[in-house]
Amino acid sequence: MEWYSVLIILVGSLMGIFTSYTDIKTGFIFDNHVFPTLFLVEKAKGLENEEEEVQLPKWMEKIIIPATEIGFIVYLYLGLIKGDYLLAISGILGFFIGLVLGLILYYTGAWASGDVLILAAFSALLPYPLSLAKVVAPYETSYPLYPIAILFNSVLAVFPFLFVYALGVLLVRKNTKRLKDVFSEKAYLSVEVTLWLLVGTALAVFLNQIGFSVGRIYQYVLTIVLFVVFGKYRKAGDVAGLVSLAYLVYLVGTDALYAFVKLLAVMYSFKVFFSVVRVLREEALVEEVPVEELREWDILGETIYIERDVVKRDRRGFFEVLRDAIRTGSIKSQNVYRGEIIASPTAEGLKKEQIEKLKELVREGKLDNRFLRKKAMPFAPSIFLGFLIAALWGDVFWWLVLKTAGL
Repeated sequence: MEWYSVLIILVGSLMGIFTSYTDIKTGFIFDNHVFPTLFLVEKAKGLENEEEEVQLPKWMEKIIIPATEIGFIVYLYLGLIKGDYLLAISGILGFFIGLVLGLILYYTGAWASGDVLILAAFSALLPYPLSLAKVVAPYETSYPLYPIAILFNSVLAVFPFLFVYALGVLLVRKNTKRLKDVFSEKAYLSVEVTLWLLVGTALAVFLNQIGFSVGRIYQYVLTIVLFVVFGKYRKAGDVAGLVSLAYLVYLVGTDALYAFVKLLAVMYSFKVFFSVVRVLREEALVEEVPVEELREWDILGETIYIERDVVKRDRRGFFEVLRDAIRTGSIKSQNVYRGEIIASPTAEGLKKEQIEKLKELVREGKLDNRFLRKKAMPFAPSIFLGFLIAALWGDVFWWLVLKTAGL
C-alpha cells in the first residue's frame, strides 16, 4: 500500500471518529476537527460559533486534526512530482465538489453546515479512489469526482438501518396500512421509470447500428433528457419504453428481458427507499407541537411563508418536490415560495425572531397552532462510513449499476 494511502485512511479515520462522537454526543461539529485553517480564520475575524454548553472533555474540543489541509498538501505533492497539474489541485477541487454536494442537502434541510464541511473534508482526502478500491466508475479515475461515491456510499450504507427503524416504528404503532404502502403504494411507477430509462439505451443502440456513434457519456445525457420529457408526457414514455423493450428483445433475445427485470428491481428498491424516507419524515422523525413548545434550534418539518398577504404552509419534503418536478417536467414551477419565508426546515434550526413571528401569526389567527418539528439525526457517522467504504472497497452505486447491467 502506498504511503499516502495509509496517511489518508489514518487521518480520515481520526477525523471520522472525532466528528461522529461529537455529533452523536452534542450535535455539534468542531471546525478544528475538520478544517483548522477555517477555525483560525473565524477566530481571527471574531466569527466563532456562539459558546454552547457541551458535555465534552476540554482536551477533545482543543484537538487539531488538519484533515482538509493534509488532503490539499498530499495531492499537491503527488501532482508536482508526477508533472500532473490536475492531480496537484485535485485535493482543492475535491473539497469544492464535496462542498457543492453537501450544500445541495443543506439547502433541502437535510444536513447542517457541519455535515457539509465533513463531506468536503473527506472529499479533499479522497478526490480519486485509492488502489484499495476495486469497484469504481471510469469517470472517477479520470477526474476528481470520487466525492460523489463518498456521498452515495454514506446514503446507501445507512439505508438498511433507517429501513429497519422506520418499519419498527410502524409495527410498534400498529400502522399496518402505512406498512403496506411502503411496498405497494405507487409501485407501478417503478415499471414506468424502468421503461423510460430503457428508451435511452435502445435509441443509442439504434443510432449505433445505422452508423451514428453514440458514446457512453452521450447515452447517459440522452437518457436524462428523455427521462425529464417522459416525466411530463408519461403515456408517450410508456409507449416508447414498451417499443424499446420489444426492439432490444428482438436484437439480443431473453437477455434483454433479464436486464429489464434487474433494472426494475433496482428502481423498485429506490421506490421503497423513498417510501421509507417519507415514513421517517412524516412519522418516525417528526412530531406535531404548538408554537409554545418550539425552542431555538428546533428544526421545522415544513415551510411557513407569506404570499400576497396570505400565510401559507408547505409540508412537502425534498423528495416530494423532486417527484413533482419530474412529473411536470419543470423544476422552476416547484419554487412555490414567491413571498416572504417566515421559517423553513433548515438544519440550522429556528431562530428566536422566527419563533416570535410564528407566535404573532398564531395570535392574529392567521396560522393554525400546530407545527411539525423534526427530531435531529447525527449524519457524521454515516458520512464517515461512506468514506471508509470508498477508501477500502469502492463505489456502492457503481456496483449496483454494474450488477444491473449484468457485469
